[in-house]
Amino acid sequence: MKARYLALCALLPTLGIQAQTTAPDGNTNFRLWRDSQGRSVEATFRGIENGKVYLQTRDGRMFDFPVANLTPEDQKAAATLKPEGVGIQKNTGLAQAAAIIDKGVLLGLEKAGQKPNALASDEQFIRRVYLDLAGRIPTRAETMAFLADPSAAKRATVIDTLVNDDGFSSHLFNYFSDMLRVADDAQKAKFFTYQEWLKAQITANRPWNEIVKDMLVADGKLLDNGAAGYLLRDRGMRLDNLSLTLSTFLGANVSCAQCHDHPFADWTQRQFYEMAAFFGASDTYNRNLPRGMMRGLRDELTQQQYQQARRLFDVNSLAIQDGKENDLTLPDDYKYKDGKPGEAVKPKLVMWSADDRRLRCYQDAEMAMKKTEDASQLREVFATWMTSPDNPRFAMTIANRLWKQVFGVGLKEPVTDLDDPNASSNPLLLQHLGREMVRLKFDLRAFMRLLCNTQTYQREAVTRELALGEPYYFPGPILRRMTAEQAWDSCVTLAIGDKVDHFKLKRAEPYKQVMALNVSEITPSQIVEKLAEVQSMRRMADGALGGGGKGAAKKKNRRAQMMQPNNEEEDGFTRPTMLEGLALARASELRQPEKDGHFLRMFGQSDRQISDSNTVEGSIPQVLMLMNGEAQSVLQNPQSLVLATAMGEAETAKKVESLYYSFFSRKPTPAEMTAATQAFDAGLSSADLCWVLFNAREFVFVQ
Repeated sequence: MKARYLALCALLPTLGIQAQTTAPDGNTNFRLWRDSQGRSVEATFRGIENGKVYLQTRDGRMFDFPVANLTPEDQKAAATLKPEGVGIQKNTGLAQAAAIIDKGVLLGLEKAGQKPNALASDEQFIRRVYLDLAGRIPTRAETMAFLADPSAAKRATVIDTLVNDDGFSSHLFNYFSDMLRVADDAQKAKFFTYQEWLKAQITANRPWNEIVKDMLVADGKLLDNGAAGYLLRDRGMRLDNLSLTLSTFLGANVSCAQCHDHPFADWTQRQFYEMAAFFGASDTYNRNLPRGMMRGLRDELTQQQYQQARRLFDVNSLAIQDGKENDLTLPDDYKYKDGKPGEAVKPKLVMWSADDRRLRCYQDAEMAMKKTEDASQLREVFATWMTSPDNPRFAMTIANRLWKQVFGVGLKEPVTDLDDPNASSNPLLLQHLGREMVRLKFDLRAFMRLLCNTQTYQREAVTRELALGEPYYFPGPILRRMTAEQAWDSCVTLAIGDKVDHFKLKRAEPYKQVMALNVSEITPSQIVEKLAEVQSMRRMADGALGGGGKGAAKKKNRRAQMMQPNNEEEDGFTRPTMLEGLALARASELRQPEKDGHFLRMFGQSDRQISDSNTVEGSIPQVLMLMNGEAQSVLQNPQSLVLATAMGEAETAKKVESLYYSFFSRKPTPAEMTAATQAFDAGLSSADLCWVLFNAREFVFVQ
């Protein structure tokens, strides 16, 4: 056993991140193309389709004309060169928009005295784009289909496919869940309606500004209106919620200003309270329980039942209501000369510069405030101002966040501090991305599609570690570890393939049906019946997702445990595929967040208490999880797709190749093939090689 383990470990050093050299075909440069009539154009090669050559000039314009019209020398070049960057685009506007972004990056690189990286190989690209857009690695079949596609437009085609796929929605939900602190449990209630509302908005591709505005103006009960979940997540803490709203959606560094004038930014405490006054009439802490009924319940119920009944009533009172008056006042310890402790505060929008006053969103907000009949309309004024296409900070903030999603680092870091856009690594590019977000009408799929079609995105990754505070000029994306959700979803993909997106968790409606009640009319006996329903529902909901990690289920007959079919429904809850005691479903369809000890938590999934708090730092528990955790057991189970596919090959070399394509989307190098075949000859199996590749450094990195 020890010898076998040492043999496995001996393979690991050969599996580092694969270094790529610049392609020798010269396709990273613009060249002069000539036709038979002596006309010329300086352009980069985009490919050949249907007898036409496609060229793109430095200013982003796309040209196509018959290959036969080129000089013999250029016909030969067109036949041998690989397409540069995005390849052919049916949508010339997209190609031009991508080229303008590339030009902005190149200007930044030239100013810094740097050069862009060479283009990534197809093998690197397909794995990267699946992780960045679908949140998982591609299946072996998906990789092979892409690599075998002879079309010059295949990169653009796969991007189009992925941004319109369920996986994109799942991946984006994971990101927003970390950003918005989406959790199953908050304020002594289940926030299932909020989760499913957010998923529905992403799936429907609703514009980002509309999604955010709906969250800010939502009212009513959480059980009835999922959008209310954003404000109710901070029930009774309107100042904390405003601080998160401003930093999350506007990149405003205001956290310190909640208690005192900001020592490092131009935010004062009074400005913070003037912004908070827009929510001064909004009540998220309504607990008007009928006192007479509560006294009666105390006499009729046990102490435990009484406490459970109070929680049930709290769930039904979890709602947003607007009054007529703004009740916000300066804090009792206010110490500045521009106000007195306890003084009433009138709403006023902050301005980062005098130029902001000329923006239409400010002018419209000031006019709207004059027309408001009472304070109940102030939230609408604030939300309209913040999410307006004319508010450049709102567009720049989400653009900067999504840029970081695919490049590994934002143009301005941290993404929650955009008070000074000129402090970014490329201010002109950041402003341009904000304008592109507006041009695309806050369509997040279209924006991600645009970023991934740039040459900048499709270049080789930078593998060196960035120094703290070092500006990054984007010669290519940075090498980075997978997020916890990417790693988990990739494991599930290895186990069940493209069925990874089949299971959709639906808990909101069963929860609402059980929890909803008429507080003013319910009797003690009905309360007892309702509490029994609640307990049963909770057991069903928890059981639908398996043991969640270190439960007893994983210890019971692992190898004999059969996969269960997707979406098997019982008592209103669907069941995902189960193997080795684990629910094989997307991270977005599991508990939010998962239980301690689960793969997701071990790999850095946040506890959803602080925004953007997930981590990609490595740890000893992660290493142990990869070596002998539940996920490893799933992959080594003969029923897992990755292992079953490899074992279906007759030749050793084909088994090895199958596993490399499954884990890394590439063929093994000659040295890796030699090492693996020698290991097979020494008695190692396909399952053993699964262990090796799963533990390789290359697996957990987005290259």
